[in-house]
Amino acid sequence: MKIGLLGGTFDPIHLGHLLAAEDIMKLCRLDKIIFIPSARPPHKNEKYLTSAKDRYKMVALALKAFPDFEISDYELKKAGKSFSIDTVRYFKAKYSEKNKIYFIIGADIVEQLSGWKSWKKLIKEVNILIMSRPGFKVTKKAKKIGTPVEIRCVDVSSSGIREMIRKGLPPAFMVPETVEKYIYEKQLYRN
Repeated sequence: MKIGLLGGTFDPIHLGHLLAAEDIMKLCRLDKIIFIPSARPPHKNEKYLTSAKDRYKMVALALKAFPDFEISDYELKKAGKSFSIDTVRYFKAKYSEKNKIYFIIGADIVEQLSGWKSWKKLIKEVNILIMSRPGFKVTKKAKKIGTPVEIRCVDVSSSGIREMIRKGLPPAFMVPETVEKYIYEKQLYRN
């Protein structure tokens, strides 16, 4: 089996995440993609993150319509910061050597990799798929790190959605309907 790992804060998960995953799955002939919400990302201020429980629930709701997408609570249950190298090693051990694991990142992340824990080991231990992102070129350096994948891109971001909601605008057509409903029920992103 070919398994893709897609981590992130997903605060909130949006249609851009789902479209990217769908494209990566088809273009790279993956059998499934596992979405991994991070509990304590080392490069983000936890103070401003929506609770891990709410972010996990929104991802779970969004994935119900996609049988080839799964969600993992590995990073949420893990103590301490969420480091990609640990996550990759966990899934490699879980799925044994018979399966091929792919770690999915955006082209915008490539330049930040050198600041990640054990990043050189990470790029040696796992196949990296680099999704195209608007405004970011896949450089020669990036091509040495992983395989570029040209996906359909939509101009939507989690931070943009949070800002819209703060302004009183609905996130319709940017998040799945189930996620929009959850955001309103829990009154997320109001302040």
